[in-house]
Amino acid sequence: MTRVRRILLAARASLLLAPLLLASLVFGRATAATPQFALDRSIPIAGPVKWDYLTLEQGTHRLFATEGDRVAVIDTATSKQIGTIAPVEGAHGIALAPRLDRGFATAGIAGTVTMFNLRTLEKLAVIDVGEGPDAIAYDPASQRVLVPNEKSQTLFVIAARTGKIVGQIPFHADPEFIVVDGKGLAYLNLNSADQIAVVNTHTLRITRRIAVGPTCHGPTGLAIDQTQGRLFVSCRNHVVDVVDAPTGKLLATLPIPAFCDAMRFDPSQNLAFAPSVDGTLTVIGAEGPQGYKIVQRVTTAPSARTMVFDQATQTAYLSVANIMKMLPPSGDRHYPKPVFAPGSFHILVVSEVKD
Repeated sequence: MTRVRRILLAARASLLLAPLLLASLVFGRATAATPQFALDRSIPIAGPVKWDYLTLEQGTHRLFATEGDRVAVIDTATSKQIGTIAPVEGAHGIALAPRLDRGFATAGIAGTVTMFNLRTLEKLAVIDVGEGPDAIAYDPASQRVLVPNEKSQTLFVIAARTGKIVGQIPFHADPEFIVVDGKGLAYLNLNSADQIAVVNTHTLRITRRIAVGPTCHGPTGLAIDQTQGRLFVSCRNHVVDVVDAPTGKLLATLPIPAFCDAMRFDPSQNLAFAPSVDGTLTVIGAEGPQGYKIVQRVTTAPSARTMVFDQATQTAYLSVANIMKMLPPSGDRHYPKPVFAPGSFHILVVSEVKD
């Protein structure tokens, strides 16, 4: 073999190996850079010891926390409550439309959605959707608010600008959380059917249903990776399923210690979060191009089952209260029921650990 030929072959081999080496280095950096989290502090909030979802207005330090008959607004920079939206009887979920300066909160007991001015927190309208609204989502692609109703098993669609109901979609199953992809599709957990309904937010039709059984029973919490089209589904049988949204293909099933009511996703670090009632927060990260793994379990507090995540500060906020005792299962309830100490509602703050 001539010296020139040897040089050419060596150069060709280097070119072939370069992408593999680059990928290895990138993956290695991503793995090494995976942040670690720890319980930082708590924010006490006066009022009823009853809660559901939280929402954060990204970039403003304003946290919206449902609390019984109201929505508490907290400045996360100062840990002070700066406002209240009330009454919201049976407050469950909050959706924000920042470009329209609108906010929306579901009232499960009153059977309404409260529309408020996002800047002043002034109530603008009360929209009747029948008893049973729970989760809620704003779809920027259609500028519509999506409200699943547990009692009527109907998805109410509200024009965000006017507060008028513009459509209703029956789905014939118990709904749970709902998320949007930002391109005109919404994904709604159907708890009793072990399915995820895919809704076109422009035509207001269910285009298909994704079956998540048998690995996932009772899909409850739901988060979405809008860039890669991945759904993270927390299930009542104590697992998280990772599903490819376009195809419905199951990519991973990961165990969690207990019931999780609300999942969240951080696109900046490609991490999903599953808060469980046992007092743990499971952090899920990528493993290779399509795989996922558990990267950390953070100690929080018992009953912390819902959360929101601030991408800018890498901080999680979880609603919780102090448990005085547990009541044994009774009637149709097959699990113990916590009794909370009056006045003990607070927000746990879980922050990234800095070197």
